[in-house]
Amino acid sequence: MNGLTVRVVKVGGSLFELPNVSERLDIWLRKQSDAHHVLITGGGKLVDQVRQWHSINPWDEEQAHWLCIELMSVTARLLQLRIPQTPIINDVEQLRRRFTEPGCSIFDSFSWLRHGEPTASGQPLPASWDVTSDSIAARLATALPANELVLLKSTSPSDQANLHQLAEAGFLDAAFPVFAADIPAIRFVNLRDDSMLAD
Repeated sequence: MNGLTVRVVKVGGSLFELPNVSERLDIWLRKQSDAHHVLITGGGKLVDQVRQWHSINPWDEEQAHWLCIELMSVTARLLQLRIPQTPIINDVEQLRRRFTEPGCSIFDSFSWLRHGEPTASGQPLPASWDVTSDSIAARLATALPANELVLLKSTSPSDQANLHQLAEAGFLDAAFPVFAADIPAIRFVNLRDDSMLAD
């Protein structure tokens, strides 16, 4: 990686409701140290709808899990509509080849989760509601490996809470503390915070 920082950045699905999400993301990215930023999207209200349907009339949880991951491919494309200069990459080796230069890639994780993640080193992700895009981003950060994981969200965490407490409170998914255990640095950023827009 030629010494360049690799930073996995999860763009929370709730942030797509912001009309100026691309502006906020651009401002935040410009304030960061040089890195190759791997952007991975959450499912937002698309996944919330699947969760609601599943709670009313449950079907196989693994099928629900993969349906939600397919919807993350949709939000990856929605993000590219907001930042069209950033390519979508769906092959992890192609993604790694981009790490020699600063910049951004949007990672569509579906193919990797189907074919690469189960055989990558470390514990594979379970196909359950315990796993959301938070844990998927953490698993990707470990597998690449990345120097840092940043979760861009719509709220801020409690300053005193650890990862297990944040998961219990619903700020993170239940599996996140396990899959984030070996990541060198983790940050949480409230992208809706207007103070972030200040110079």
